[in-house]
Amino acid sequence: MRKKTFFSSFFFAQEECDALSSLMLSSSSRSHRALVSVGSRRFFVNSASSSSLSYSFRRTITTLNNNNNDSDENTKIAQLREDFRHCSATLRQNDYETYLCTNAIDASKRAGPLALRALNCETAGIGTHSGGEENKDIALVKLRWWMDHLESMFTPTTRRKKSPSVSRVPEHPIARCINAVATHAKEVMGSDPSFNDTRYVTWIKRAIEARMEDVEKGSNAFDSTKDLELFARETHGNFLLVTLDCENIRSMASDHVASHLGTAIGLTNSLRGAKINARNRKTYFPMDLLAEENLSAETVYEGKVGDERVKNVTHKIASAAVGYLAAARRNFTENKLGEKYPHMAKLLLQATTTERWLEKLEKYDFDVFREELQRTPPLLTQGRVFVQAWKNQF
Repeated sequence: MRKKTFFSSFFFAQEECDALSSLMLSSSSRSHRALVSVGSRRFFVNSASSSSLSYSFRRTITTLNNNNNDSDENTKIAQLREDFRHCSATLRQNDYETYLCTNAIDASKRAGPLALRALNCETAGIGTHSGGEENKDIALVKLRWWMDHLESMFTPTTRRKKSPSVSRVPEHPIARCINAVATHAKEVMGSDPSFNDTRYVTWIKRAIEARMEDVEKGSNAFDSTKDLELFARETHGNFLLVTLDCENIRSMASDHVASHLGTAIGLTNSLRGAKINARNRKTYFPMDLLAEENLSAETVYEGKVGDERVKNVTHKIASAAVGYLAAARRNFTENKLGEKYPHMAKLLLQATTTERWLEKLEKYDFDVFREELQRTPPLLTQGRVFVQAWKNQF
């Protein structure tokens, strides 16, 4: 358990992430400061009026349970609260920086990103622990389970092949949160001609398919840098696309920003996990870069500190990540997306933590196996995320 610092207790505390309340808010409602209680804590969030909030609670829960008249509304609300707290805990334990970036999003727009990032974290973790044939088979079964249930969560009841009265939402907290987010999106944006929830299924399934292909490859490295970039774009870029779409951000320019930033995050994560992957006899260093440096995968698995050839390969991947990060910011600025979508920058705060780690990597001369690169200074990271969120920049 991470020790709480000033910023974590004041701004990022898990208990202060009431994603369910924000899920129920209508984007068209007039906002004001409302005091909300969660457990023993009390804090301020931007919310609609009490009557609007209560109505939205009832409407969403009724939609989620329109075929179960005996279900208790309050019980379902309590269940969803626990489910979103599970999503928050999943991020906090496995991807602390993404957890900070998610809690920095305005409360009224936090639920969708929280659920989607928890799902990405869950599927990424399955792929990370897939070493060995037995673990590989287990990982593929788990990823296939998510694939099989995704479409049912977004398919309207009237179009389901089985009886409409049968619930198709799996008994999994993250799945229930994804379903709640999808249901709310249909409630709020269903009348918008540009809204199409089938894109959610397509993008998320493509991300999970990329994870499955990576697991099936086992210890085999990507053939080229382009293949690694494609994997990064499919896994992280697609989840960013869904996140923006859920918040009614749809344009060619915003898609390019999400794609570029997702690629940068994915490339950076391939370097961040190099030490752990090497222990599991796996590397994300592409074969073309290994060949240029006359470097074998077996040498990478040794994880030696100070190998100049490893530094050179790391530098090339990091440079590509920096290029994609710069392209995302350039597209954001040139197309004035900050003016069109004032809340978009906070949805892209992962760029801040990605850049911070790349700067740290450069500080240690791209020696990717240095132990110092495995540590995340909580106060420094929280402060940087806090400042960027306050500036509404990424």
